[in-house]
Amino acid sequence: MLDGYPLRKYDWKDWLFMILTSSLVLQIVAVFILSFSAELATDGITPEMLTKISIDGTVYGTIISLPITLLVVYWLKIPLFNRKQVGKRKSFILRGLTKEDWSFLVKYIPISYLLYLLGNIVVVFLFGEAEAANQVAIESLFGYVPVWVMFVMIVIVAPIAEELLFRGLILFPGDRLDTTWTRTIISAILFGVIHGPTHITTAYTYIGMGLIFSCAAKKTKTIEAAIVYHFLNNLLGFIAIIAIT
Repeated sequence: MLDGYPLRKYDWKDWLFMILTSSLVLQIVAVFILSFSAELATDGITPEMLTKISIDGTVYGTIISLPITLLVVYWLKIPLFNRKQVGKRKSFILRGLTKEDWSFLVKYIPISYLLYLLGNIVVVFLFGEAEAANQVAIESLFGYVPVWVMFVMIVIVAPIAEELLFRGLILFPGDRLDTTWTRTIISAILFGVIHGPTHITTAYTYIGMGLIFSCAAKKTKTIEAAIVYHFLNNLLGFIAIIAIT
């Protein structure tokens, strides 16, 4: 899988199994299974039980999504990782990324992130401050879930699983290395929408972040670049949450 599979157009099986194994779908499945099991084991579900089921479903669904998704990529040989089929000798630090790719990322990540933050200041000034429902939900989990589990979910699983879908299937056509600006924008918008923005400010947060991830992938022709950027962003967010809790 790390050697990269030959480029080809994605078919219905690729889309179906990648969506079915996404963290969002598996969270819903996990909550349903836990709720059904609780109904069988008890006379009824109390509010406290419902809260625990919701938390456990979110955690289990998120964590198991990554290995299952990777199995799907391996099984169907979907050309997502190492799309340029860069050999071990030409890869640098991370398989699939070359020294040239890293040279670009070293400059692109701080510059684009600074521009993103400046844009956020303008948006907050014009439309007011708002906290995304997704962010509130994540922060609330820290009171119930061990920190190391939250680290795995936020910093490890999310960057890989989300980028496989949004910067993998959606951004790249599959049979070509390059992609279009139309796909780049669509990928960013869908990434923002799936995170449930409820305000213009929170929409900017997630769509803007999706756009800079997509541009990193488009420039390098890899999802690995987006994974690295996503990882760093979530790591900063994780550290910030830890610092205030």
